[in-house]
Amino acid sequence: MKKPIIKIVDEIGIVSSLTNCIFNNVKITNQEGSVTCKEVLFDSCEIEKVDFTKHKIKKLEFIDCKIVNCDLSNFEFEQISITRSEFINCKMMGTNFIESSLFDCLFDNCVCRYINFSNVKIKNSIFKKSIFIESNFLEVISNNLIIDDCNFTNSQFYNNDFKNIDFSTSIITNITTDLKSIKKITVNSNQAIDLAVLLDINVKL
Repeated sequence: MKKPIIKIVDEIGIVSSLTNCIFNNVKITNQEGSVTCKEVLFDSCEIEKVDFTKHKIKKLEFIDCKIVNCDLSNFEFEQISITRSEFINCKMMGTNFIESSLFDCLFDNCVCRYINFSNVKIKNSIFKKSIFIESNFLEVISNNLIIDDCNFTNSQFYNNDFKNIDFSTSIITNITTDLKSIKKITVNSNQAIDLAVLLDINVKL
């Protein structure tokens, strides 16, 4: 995973940023108010404590950004690319990433319950200590995805390419899945028993 290249020039509030179309090389912080925008591309920015749910943004993309303690719940990231960006301590409840691409991205300690990864391409990325309970992973294509200590309880995994992904440190209790999604993944012994039961295989101990 490649780290973002962030060049902070000045610190501004999110309303000033959206109103004046300042999206490059700045540190952006929370500010009261709401703004309506069609398309926003943040490039080489550090964004802290911004509640994006208060703003009406039709299309939002990040390149070389560090997004910390932000709320992106229910946001529609459809058919976009996010490159070399880190989401740290963010709230992403019900967020949609349908037909999007994540390249060199980090999700660290994020609440991603009900998140929708459908037809998503993920490359050189890390999911760490994040909650993906009751989330949807459908036809995900992954390449060098690292998963560390995440919670996927009650999530759906269908028709995914998760080959060589290590789920052994994560929780995958009560997932629904198919053979393709778990082919050549790595799990611990307890997870192996749970998956065997799920696939109607009898295990003698």
